[in-house]
Amino acid sequence: MAFRPGNPTSLSDSFRHSVEVPVDAAYRGLMPILVLEHSDDPGSGSIGRALSRHGLRIQTIRLGSGEAIPTDLDDIDGVVSMGGRPSATDDSLPWIAGELRLLAAAVQAEIPVLGVCLGAQLLARALGGKVGRLSEPSIGMPRIDLTPVGREDPLFRGLPWFGSWPSWHQDEVTELPAGARILAASEECKVEAFACGIYAFGVQFHPEWSAAELVAQCRQEDPGAMGSSADLASIAAAALDTAESIDRQSERFAENVASYLLPIERVNQGVARDIHH
Repeated sequence: MAFRPGNPTSLSDSFRHSVEVPVDAAYRGLMPILVLEHSDDPGSGSIGRALSRHGLRIQTIRLGSGEAIPTDLDDIDGVVSMGGRPSATDDSLPWIAGELRLLAAAVQAEIPVLGVCLGAQLLARALGGKVGRLSEPSIGMPRIDLTPVGREDPLFRGLPWFGSWPSWHQDEVTELPAGARILAASEECKVEAFACGIYAFGVQFHPEWSAAELVAQCRQEDPGAMGSSADLASIAAAALDTAESIDRQSERFAENVASYLLPIERVNQGVARDIHH
Protein backbone atom coordinates (compact mmCIF):
# COMPACT_ATOMS: atom_id res chain seq x y z
CA MET A 1 0.00 0.00 0.00
CA ALA A 2 2.07 2.89 -1.24
CA PHE A 3 1.47 6.50 -0.27
CA ARG A 4 3.28 9.74 -0.93
CA PRO A 5 4.95 11.48 2.02
CA GLY A 6 3.54 14.98 2.04
CA ASN A 7 0.49 16.89 3.16
CA PRO A 8 -1.53 14.57 5.43
CA THR A 9 -4.77 16.39 4.62
CA SER A 10 -4.64 15.13 1.03
CA LEU A 11 -4.72 11.49 2.12
CA SER A 12 -8.45 10.99 1.53
CA ASP A 13 -8.10 12.03 -2.13
CA SER A 14 -4.95 10.08 -2.94
CA PHE A 15 -6.16 6.58 -3.73
CA ARG A 16 -8.47 3.63 -3.07
CA HIS A 17 -6.64 0.36 -2.59
CA SER A 18 -7.22 -3.16 -1.30
CA VAL A 19 -4.24 -5.23 -0.21
CA GLU A 20 -3.94 -8.80 1.01
CA VAL A 21 -1.24 -9.18 3.65
CA PRO A 22 0.48 -12.51 2.95
CA VAL A 23 1.78 -15.01 5.44
CA ASP A 24 5.59 -15.22 5.35
CA ALA A 25 6.49 -18.77 6.36
CA ALA A 26 10.06 -17.78 7.11
CA TYR A 27 8.84 -15.62 10.00
CA ARG A 28 5.68 -17.51 11.02
CA GLY A 29 3.61 -14.89 9.20
CA LEU A 30 5.20 -11.97 11.01
CA MET A 31 5.71 -8.62 9.37
CA PRO A 32 7.59 -6.07 11.47
CA ILE A 33 6.10 -3.76 14.04
CA LEU A 34 7.30 -0.32 12.96
CA VAL A 35 8.71 1.70 15.89
CA LEU A 36 9.21 5.40 15.16
CA GLU A 37 11.72 7.21 17.39
CA HIS A 38 12.00 10.99 17.23
CA SER A 39 15.10 11.71 19.35
CA ASP A 40 17.75 10.01 21.47
CA ASP A 41 15.48 9.43 24.46
CA PRO A 42 15.25 5.98 26.12
CA GLY A 43 13.58 4.48 23.04
CA SER A 44 10.72 2.01 23.28
CA GLY A 45 11.58 0.84 26.82
CA SER A 46 9.33 -1.82 28.29
CA ILE A 47 7.11 -1.81 25.19
CA GLY A 48 9.97 -2.87 22.95
CA ARG A 49 11.04 -5.54 25.42
CA ALA A 50 7.51 -6.95 25.61
CA LEU A 51 7.10 -7.03 21.84
CA SER A 52 10.34 -8.98 21.57
CA ARG A 53 9.27 -11.42 24.30
CA HIS A 54 6.08 -12.10 22.38
CA GLY A 55 8.06 -12.99 19.27
CA LEU A 56 7.15 -9.86 17.32
CA ARG A 57 9.72 -8.44 14.93
CA ILE A 58 10.64 -4.78 15.44
CA GLN A 59 11.77 -2.37 12.75
CA THR A 60 13.03 0.85 14.34
CA ILE A 61 13.12 4.06 12.30
CA ARG A 62 15.15 6.85 13.95
CA LEU A 63 13.59 9.94 12.44
CA GLY A 64 15.71 12.27 14.56
CA SER A 65 18.80 10.78 12.91
CA GLY A 66 17.48 11.35 9.41
CA GLU A 67 16.17 7.86 8.66
CA ALA A 68 13.31 7.89 6.17
CA ILE A 69 9.63 7.21 6.77
CA PRO A 70 8.58 4.02 4.91
CA THR A 71 6.70 4.71 1.69
CA ASP A 72 4.22 1.85 2.07
CA LEU A 73 2.50 -0.26 4.70
CA ASP A 74 2.43 -3.57 2.81
CA ASP A 75 5.01 -5.16 5.10
CA ILE A 76 3.94 -3.55 8.38
CA ASP A 77 1.72 -5.22 10.99
CA GLY A 78 1.67 -2.44 13.59
CA VAL A 79 3.02 1.03 14.31
CA VAL A 80 4.34 2.39 17.61
CA SER A 81 5.19 6.10 17.56
CA MET A 82 7.34 7.04 20.54
CA GLY A 83 8.05 10.31 22.34
CA GLY A 84 10.80 12.84 21.81
CA ARG A 85 11.83 16.47 22.20
CA PRO A 86 10.27 17.95 19.02
CA SER A 87 6.85 19.59 19.08
CA ALA A 88 3.97 17.86 17.34
CA THR A 89 2.93 21.25 15.94
CA ASP A 90 6.29 22.04 14.31
CA ASP A 91 5.47 21.49 10.65
CA SER A 92 8.99 22.55 9.64
CA LEU A 93 10.35 19.19 10.81
CA PRO A 94 11.38 17.23 7.70
CA TRP A 95 9.65 14.01 8.77
CA ILE A 96 6.43 15.28 10.34
CA ALA A 97 4.20 15.41 7.25
CA GLY A 98 5.26 11.92 6.25
CA GLU A 99 4.58 10.52 9.72
CA LEU A 100 1.15 12.13 9.89
CA ARG A 101 0.26 10.53 6.58
CA LEU A 102 1.62 7.15 7.65
CA LEU A 103 -0.35 7.18 10.92
CA ALA A 104 -3.57 8.16 9.15
CA ALA A 105 -3.04 5.48 6.50
CA ALA A 106 -2.33 2.82 9.13
CA VAL A 107 -5.53 3.60 11.03
CA GLN A 108 -7.60 3.55 7.84
CA ALA A 109 -6.04 0.20 6.99
CA GLU A 110 -6.94 -1.16 10.45
CA ILE A 111 -3.29 -1.66 11.31
CA PRO A 112 -2.84 -1.35 15.10
CA VAL A 113 -1.25 1.95 16.13
CA LEU A 114 0.03 3.12 19.51
CA GLY A 115 1.28 6.67 20.09
CA VAL A 116 3.26 7.56 23.23
CA CYS A 117 3.71 11.19 24.38
CA LEU A 118 4.77 13.01 21.18
CA GLY A 119 3.52 9.98 19.27
CA ALA A 120 0.07 10.34 20.86
CA GLN A 121 -0.07 13.99 19.84
CA LEU A 122 0.94 13.13 16.28
CA LEU A 123 -1.70 10.39 16.16
CA ALA A 124 -4.36 12.86 17.30
CA ARG A 125 -3.29 15.35 14.63
CA ALA A 126 -3.19 12.67 11.94
CA LEU A 127 -6.81 11.76 12.69
CA GLY A 128 -8.11 15.33 12.76
CA GLY A 129 -7.47 16.37 16.38
CA LYS A 130 -5.53 19.38 17.65
CA VAL A 131 -2.46 19.87 19.85
CA GLY A 132 -1.54 22.90 21.97
CA ARG A 133 0.75 24.05 24.76
CA LEU A 134 0.10 23.27 28.43
CA SER A 135 -0.01 26.23 30.80
CA GLU A 136 2.72 24.46 32.81
CA PRO A 137 4.83 21.49 31.61
CA SER A 138 3.96 18.15 33.16
CA ILE A 139 7.21 16.75 34.56
CA GLY A 140 7.39 14.09 37.24
CA MET A 141 4.94 11.48 38.48
CA PRO A 142 1.43 12.98 38.33
CA ARG A 143 -1.61 11.05 39.48
CA ILE A 144 -3.44 9.77 36.41
CA ASP A 145 -6.99 8.47 36.70
CA LEU A 146 -8.61 6.00 34.35
CA THR A 147 -12.03 7.07 33.11
CA PRO A 148 -14.93 4.60 33.34
CA VAL A 149 -14.22 3.75 29.70
CA GLY A 150 -10.51 3.32 30.40
CA ARG A 151 -11.17 1.00 33.33
CA GLU A 152 -12.90 -1.40 30.95
CA ASP A 153 -10.32 -1.20 28.18
CA PRO A 154 -7.95 -4.20 27.88
CA LEU A 155 -5.03 -1.81 27.30
CA PHE A 156 -5.21 -0.98 31.03
CA ARG A 157 -6.15 -4.43 32.28
CA GLY A 158 -4.57 -5.22 35.65
CA LEU A 159 -3.49 -1.61 36.25
CA PRO A 160 -4.65 0.72 39.04
CA TRP A 161 -7.58 2.99 38.33
CA PHE A 162 -5.71 5.79 40.10
CA GLY A 163 -1.93 5.73 39.86
CA SER A 164 1.21 7.79 39.39
CA TRP A 165 3.04 7.49 36.07
CA PRO A 166 6.18 9.09 34.58
CA SER A 167 5.33 12.24 32.65
CA TRP A 168 7.49 14.62 30.62
CA HIS A 169 5.77 16.95 28.14
CA GLN A 170 4.79 20.55 27.50
CA ASP A 171 2.18 20.00 24.76
CA GLU A 172 -1.13 18.17 24.99
CA VAL A 173 -4.05 17.05 22.87
CA THR A 174 -6.51 19.94 23.07
CA GLU A 175 -9.13 18.53 20.71
CA LEU A 176 -9.70 14.83 20.13
CA PRO A 177 -10.36 13.32 16.71
CA ALA A 178 -14.02 12.72 15.96
CA GLY A 179 -15.35 9.70 17.82
CA ALA A 180 -12.30 9.30 20.07
CA ARG A 181 -12.76 8.14 23.67
CA ILE A 182 -10.80 9.46 26.66
CA LEU A 183 -9.30 6.56 28.63
CA ALA A 184 -7.33 8.49 31.26
CA ALA A 185 -6.99 12.06 32.57
CA SER A 186 -5.11 14.06 35.19
CA GLU A 187 -5.35 17.50 36.76
CA GLU A 188 -2.49 18.67 34.54
CA CYS A 189 -3.73 17.10 31.31
CA LYS A 190 -7.32 16.27 30.44
CA VAL A 191 -6.35 13.74 27.76
CA GLU A 192 -3.77 11.37 29.24
CA ALA A 193 -4.91 8.47 27.07
CA PHE A 194 -7.42 8.06 24.26
CA ALA A 195 -8.66 5.51 21.77
CA CYS A 196 -9.98 5.84 18.23
CA GLY A 197 -11.94 2.76 17.26
CA ILE A 198 -10.31 -0.53 18.27
CA TYR A 199 -6.96 -0.15 16.51
CA ALA A 200 -5.58 3.29 17.49
CA PHE A 201 -4.46 4.34 20.97
CA GLY A 202 -2.61 7.38 22.29
CA VAL A 203 -0.96 7.68 25.71
CA GLN A 204 0.36 11.09 26.77
CA PHE A 205 2.45 9.91 29.73
CA HIS A 206 5.41 7.50 29.57
CA PRO A 207 4.24 3.98 30.54
CA GLU A 208 7.32 2.55 28.81
CA TRP A 209 9.74 4.18 31.27
CA SER A 210 11.14 2.23 34.19
CA ALA A 211 12.13 4.07 37.36
CA ALA A 212 15.74 3.98 36.17
CA GLU A 213 14.78 5.57 32.85
CA LEU A 214 12.89 8.35 34.62
CA VAL A 215 15.88 8.98 36.88
CA ALA A 216 18.17 9.11 33.84
CA GLN A 217 15.84 11.63 32.22
CA CYS A 218 15.97 13.77 35.35
CA ARG A 219 19.77 13.73 35.33
CA GLN A 220 20.22 14.72 31.70
CA GLU A 221 17.43 17.23 31.11
CA ASP A 222 17.04 20.91 32.02
CA PRO A 223 13.39 21.59 32.91
CA GLY A 224 14.04 25.30 32.51
CA ALA A 225 14.29 24.75 28.77
CA MET A 226 10.60 23.81 28.88
CA GLY A 227 9.69 26.69 31.17
CA SER A 228 9.33 24.41 34.18
CA SER A 229 10.55 24.87 37.74
CA ALA A 230 10.28 21.15 38.53
CA ASP A 231 12.67 19.87 41.19
CA LEU A 232 14.33 17.03 39.30
CA ALA A 233 16.34 15.83 42.28
CA SER A 234 13.13 15.30 44.26
CA ILE A 235 11.45 13.60 41.31
CA ALA A 236 14.41 11.23 40.90
CA ALA A 237 14.45 10.43 44.61
CA ALA A 238 10.72 9.69 44.59
CA ALA A 239 11.15 7.46 41.55
CA LEU A 240 13.83 5.44 43.30
CA ASP A 241 11.65 5.12 46.41
CA THR A 242 8.75 3.74 44.36
CA ALA A 243 10.82 1.91 41.74
CA GLU A 244 9.14 -1.45 42.28
CA SER A 245 5.69 0.01 41.66
CA ILE A 246 6.80 2.04 38.63
CA ASP A 247 8.52 -0.93 37.04
CA ARG A 248 5.61 -3.28 37.73
CA GLN A 249 3.12 -0.88 36.12
CA SER A 250 5.41 -0.33 33.14
CA GLU A 251 5.87 -4.04 32.47
CA ARG A 252 2.15 -4.75 32.86
CA PHE A 253 1.18 -2.00 30.42
CA ALA A 254 3.75 -3.28 27.93
CA GLU A 255 2.41 -6.82 28.23
CA ASN A 256 -1.08 -5.47 27.51
CA VAL A 257 0.23 -3.73 24.40
CA ALA A 258 1.94 -6.88 23.15
CA SER A 259 -0.94 -9.25 23.89
CA TYR A 260 -3.91 -7.05 23.00
CA LEU A 261 -3.02 -4.14 20.74
CA LEU A 262 -0.47 -6.09 18.67
CA PRO A 263 -1.45 -9.74 19.27
CA ILE A 264 0.58 -12.40 17.52
CA GLU A 265 -2.64 -14.24 16.65
CA ARG A 266 -3.86 -11.30 14.55
CA VAL A 267 -0.47 -10.92 12.88
CA ASN A 268 -0.17 -14.61 12.03
CA GLN A 269 -3.53 -14.84 10.29
CA GLY A 270 -2.90 -12.32 7.51
CA VAL A 271 -5.57 -9.68 7.04
CA ALA A 272 -7.40 -8.41 3.97
CA ARG A 273 -7.49 -4.65 4.37
CA ASP A 274 -9.90 -2.52 2.32
CA ILE A 275 -8.62 1.02 2.36
CA HIS A 276 -10.82 3.89 1.18
CA HIS A 277 -8.99 7.13 0.40
